[in-house]
Amino acid sequence: MSILLNSDGTYADASPDALDILGVTREQLLAMPPGAFAAKPPDPEADAAFRATWEKSGAPDIAGEATIRRPDGDERRVKFLIRRRDDGRFVAAIEPVEGRVEAPPKVFTAGEVLAAWRAAERRLETVVEQSPEWTSIRADIESFRQQYQTLFQTSRSRAG
Repeated sequence: MSILLNSDGTYADASPDALDILGVTREQLLAMPPGAFAAKPPDPEADAAFRATWEKSGAPDIAGEATIRRPDGDERRVKFLIRRRDDGRFVAAIEPVEGRVEAPPKVFTAGEVLAAWRAAERRLETVVEQSPEWTSIRADIESFRQQYQTLFQTSRSRAG
């Protein structure tokens, strides 16, 4: 379920599954402005600051969860992975997930996930096994492992 974006954020194409999630036809998608599926109106200054910081850090793959708003007004929670292609365009892989649509967006890079995973493993060594805190940290580690594997698998499948 992927969306191809031009370097300026306009839509270039999408898979049939992605179009279904977004609730539009390909022709409708191509006519939409950047950010058309944002659940809340984008803040141009915040977007510009995020992009500048992201580009300064080498434009790593970013992933996370967010809420989209389809043209029919239906809101859905999705997880995403965005990768820059060699031609300067972007591929966004999206997948629906369970979750509260009012939850704030989550955005992270593979490096951030790996660092959080390692930190959780170090914390796990300091708590009593089978305690509530131990159980919570184990759940965090599993979540970080899944996030990292998702990033890694998507990166490898796109590279081939």
